Amino acid sequence: MARTKAREESTRMIVAVKNTKASKRKSAEMMEELLEAIRNPFLIVYATILLSFCVVHGCQQLGDKVELEFQAYRLQQYELSGNVVGSKNFRFQYEAVSLNSSALRRCIVTSWRELLSHNVDEVLANSIGAVLIIIPSDLDALSPSDRALFTNLERKLATARTDLAVYVCHSSTETNAILNDVQSSSGAKKLAIQQLVNSIAANTFQFTSAGSPSTNPLSYKPNNIIGRLSSSRRNSPTIAFVAHYDSHAPFPGIAVGADSNGSGVVVLLELLAIFRKFYEKASTKPPFNLVFVWTAAGKYNYQGTRQFIEDLQNDNSEDVLLELAICVEALGGTGPIYMHASKQPADGSAADRLLRRLRLASPNHTVELVTKKISVNQPSSWEHEKFNMKRLPAVTLSRLSTHDDPMRKSLLDTVGQLSLESLEQNIRTIAEAVLGHLLSLPETGYSSDPRVSADTSVLSRDAVDRQRLAHSIRVFASRPRPVADEAATVALAANLAVAVGNYAKVTVSPVSLHEVQIWPGTSDRLIAERVKPAVFDLIIAGGVFSYLAIFYCMINKAQSALEIAMLKLRKRL
Repeated sequence: MARTKAREESTRMIVAVKNTKASKRKSAEMMEELLEAIRNPFLIVYATILLSFCVVHGCQQLGDKVELEFQAYRLQQYELSGNVVGSKNFRFQYEAVSLNSSALRRCIVTSWRELLSHNVDEVLANSIGAVLIIIPSDLDALSPSDRALFTNLERKLATARTDLAVYVCHSSTETNAILNDVQSSSGAKKLAIQQLVNSIAANTFQFTSAGSPSTNPLSYKPNNIIGRLSSSRRNSPTIAFVAHYDSHAPFPGIAVGADSNGSGVVVLLELLAIFRKFYEKASTKPPFNLVFVWTAAGKYNYQGTRQFIEDLQNDNSEDVLLELAICVEALGGTGPIYMHASKQPADGSAADRLLRRLRLASPNHTVELVTKKISVNQPSSWEHEKFNMKRLPAVTLSRLSTHDDPMRKSLLDTVGQLSLESLEQNIRTIAEAVLGHLLSLPETGYSSDPRVSADTSVLSRDAVDRQRLAHSIRVFASRPRPVADEAATVALAANLAVAVGNYAKVTVSPVSLHEVQIWPGTSDRLIAERVKPAVFDLIIAGGVFSYLAIFYCMINKAQSALEIAMLKLRKRL
């Protein structure tokens, strides 16, 4: 019995020793597997990616995620007779800063008033990247003093030449909030440590332009729209009525140009509707041919007018028969009518007779003559100068007294500034004067009988249709019409051709832009996204690198410790 118990005890001890050795052997194998796993480079790559994602994702949660998208309008870009004007760039992705900040490759966000307090030329000459100017949403609400300040800013931007991307946008709740946020985050702090922390950790906005217009100049040809009312007689002289239909301003994408020259477009349409009645029957046709010309690219040295004159001179039968070209611009406001001419009209000439008849047709309004010599080496000041340079008689009728009036290319030229009553009166005055010339009515008055009123008219009271006038303003004078916007120009010319076709025979003539290059891209969608400053990204990158370095050191230490433990375990085995 004792031997049996001893044998069983010995067997249990042997089994226990074997189990212990097997357990140690298994532990050693597990440690070797762990050591091999640590040595595997894929583990380090996986840990790096996971750690980077956690750190970056966590940093993004430090600020509120805000993204806004709004419409902005780009500064003009064109080249006229070798003179480059405007902004060369349109794409950008920059962090927003205030105007008073030291900016390098940033987007300055400022209000138009704040920009006026700085030297605009110096701001545009700096290597800041981009400028976003916030202007009032309702320009008609500006006071007279503010309108003068805004006009001053437009004068500076109209001749600016810069490599920066310059945009404007209308004031709104969102844009004002962005401006206030940028100004507060970019403002100077009392303490240096506050300034340092603010420059590193404060939230800011990053602006990105969403569009990608072509970097090549426009190659399309805008169209002149020509309507004709012909006399029944051969070799009848021709009177031409001319008005350019495009609008322009330093930011052409929002340049309505209601008066210059939307009112000119409307005046010609209404005159065509009035005179058409006299050409419906052969017995009532005056002995004159009337040509109504709506020209393209008038704001670029009257390219459409130049093209019309070239086409006219190529037609030998009509070249010498042009008695007078009457150009009209900006007749939608109050005040006297100015007849602009290159020199004093000769006595008895068509221009001289027109001036006398204009004064006769508007005894209660002033009609003044303004003469200005043509400067051959400079772009034409008025549309009639293109005719005069080819020795063709022409004048311009306008309510503007000078050619350099800022309202000719201003964002302030809106529909709200038009006076429908004044526009109607000016149309009636011109129609009366021209009809007197067409019908050879006496220039001293329609009757010497004192019983006949001095304001007697050959036109009926409703000859100028106010409803038709208001409709023409809505269609042709209330929307931007820049040549740089091909779609808007083509659409307006098509609508104009349809409107003219209701009263006369229409001809559509393409215009070659010889001395001007115009770049597209009048507007863009800007995306404002709240982000951390670029310095903050560098600090985060440094933190990630530090984490990875520590992790790498820990892996190396763990590997050494495991190898030592393995050696000790093997010695025991």
